[in-house]
Amino acid sequence: MRKLSAAVLAGVLLLSVSACGQSSSPSTSSSASTSASASASSAAPGNGKLSDVKVEIQDGGKSAPKVTVPESLADGTVSTAVLVEDGDGAALKAGQKLQLNLAYYSSADGAAQDETTYATGQSVALTESNFNNLGDAYKLLGQAKVGATVLVYAPATVTGSSGMLMVLHVSEAKDPAIAWKKSTGASPSALEVKESGDGYAITIPKGDAPSKLEVKVLKEGTEGEAATATSQVTAFYSGAQWENATEFDGNFEGTEATFGLDQVIEGWTKGLTGLKAGTVVALTIPAEQAYGTDASTGKPTGPLVFIVKLTKVAPAAAASSAAPSSN
Repeated sequence: MRKLSAAVLAGVLLLSVSACGQSSSPSTSSSASTSASASASSAAPGNGKLSDVKVEIQDGGKSAPKVTVPESLADGTVSTAVLVEDGDGAALKAGQKLQLNLAYYSSADGAAQDETTYATGQSVALTESNFNNLGDAYKLLGQAKVGATVLVYAPATVTGSSGMLMVLHVSEAKDPAIAWKKSTGASPSALEVKESGDGYAITIPKGDAPSKLEVKVLKEGTEGEAATATSQVTAFYSGAQWENATEFDGNFEGTEATFGLDQVIEGWTKGLTGLKAGTVVALTIPAEQAYGTDASTGKPTGPLVFIVKLTKVAPAAAASSAAPSSN
């Protein structure tokens, strides 16, 4: 975990909507973008309803759908959403990583704004915070199945530009490798980590965090030399705040990261020193050995908990411009 601002996924879908509301938004072609943007920005809001919008699924959901808007949608102050079609796969569950095919359209006439993300897809966790500006989309998806398609209308007050329609098609759903939970009862009395499929389920107990660094080895590695305070390590990790068990950073579903143990927070340096590749460990780190308590820094505050899987330990590397910042 580098001493850089933690990346937080919240709001990623809204950012996409906002970007597509601009005339410079990406699109499948420059002419289509110009035409659609002009149409969306010049047409005045009408009296149309989201329920009247027709969405025609193409190629079983493999291609961006065709959207027909009978009448320009009435402007509003909050987003709204409707289920276009449920899927025939497994039921979706909160916390799963969804593979979403996304396409954006003008709310004035249904003209395509951007269909590029429909082909490439985007991985988004099914959490309320990721869909909090998209009306009932979170609720609808939570009651749907893999293969479902949801239509969202985001008004100008939400996009910051013009009204926009978004089609979300769920092509895949996977249980997260790391599942975090905050206990509200007396049990467990200490951090609880259980294997769950190919990952782990972690329950953070109610109450105050330990005042000192705690290192809980879940699986002891035996590969190569033990890490020193200056070793280069490669790892998968997931981090959450003690107070709410909300994951703020992680890469278990992505690509492992490499960094120097002298370039990370103190809790990582001390907690990983002495461990070998192959080790899986839980670190409970007090605020003073993490990012502190000042929320204005933009970094996660208070005590933190990490699950770290070391895949490689190497001697300290020579400093380079690509090395992680220590600031």
